[in-house]
Amino acid sequence: MINTGFLYFDDSKHPKANFYLGTFVFLRSDMNDAIGDCLDQCGLDPENDEFKSGVHMESHPEQKALRECMKQFISGSEIGVVVTSPNQDDFKKSVSLSLIQFIEANQLDHIEKLEIFLDEGIYKSDSDPDYEILKSSINTDRVELNIEQDSKLVRGIQLADLTSHTCSIMLKESLGLLNKQVLAGENSGYDPDTEIGIGFELWAGIRHNFFSSPPPDPNELNNQLDIVAEVGKKGLYVSNSCSEKIRKTSEQRFGSMYLGCIH
Repeated sequence: MINTGFLYFDDSKHPKANFYLGTFVFLRSDMNDAIGDCLDQCGLDPENDEFKSGVHMESHPEQKALRECMKQFISGSEIGVVVTSPNQDDFKKSVSLSLIQFIEANQLDHIEKLEIFLDEGIYKSDSDPDYEILKSSINTDRVELNIEQDSKLVRGIQLADLTSHTCSIMLKESLGLLNKQVLAGENSGYDPDTEIGIGFELWAGIRHNFFSSPPPDPNELNNQLDIVAEVGKKGLYVSNSCSEKIRKTSEQRFGSMYLGCIH
């Protein structure tokens, strides 16, 4: 059996908050059938409908149900985050540079076959200079790069949509731009009626899944607070064009992940 990997990319753009953010989501299996099943379970047509993070969830309960169904796939993924200034040219260049960085830092090109799927609107042609840089920097014998992909057909991009939206909310809260409280709910480890910040809730569900160096063995530590996975360059790329505030906050939010008990 061929050792394969699938890397999906989508973005979440917030010019009013002074950043664009995108996520690469790595899995060992093609997500088309699994996400198609989620769509079907939620009463949607897998051939014509898709998950859209920008939809107002309270007005679209089917999308809210779909979001909950898709969250299960994050636990089996690894995530890389790219943050840039709200400038499309910088974003496009940073997608190329971050992808090269993540492939090298995580040795993804050692996989026998790595298939990469990028959402529409990043590189609009094969002659794009940033796309040329990207192609010349990867091992095309093992890496298949697919641009301008339709997320209805390549459903793993819908998972990247969910993940980039999640990370954007986390960053917005860290920047002090969002202060929304949600109920902890069932199976959270807290009283279901406890109010917690949405950024904390989202972080709790995704913190184990960033590309990172392995955390220390908890049995060798005296303090549980030291159970931290260093994300660093394995899973975070922050463009030099970002403001100092965006850069520092992005590094604080995503640069390392505490993995110890939170209850």
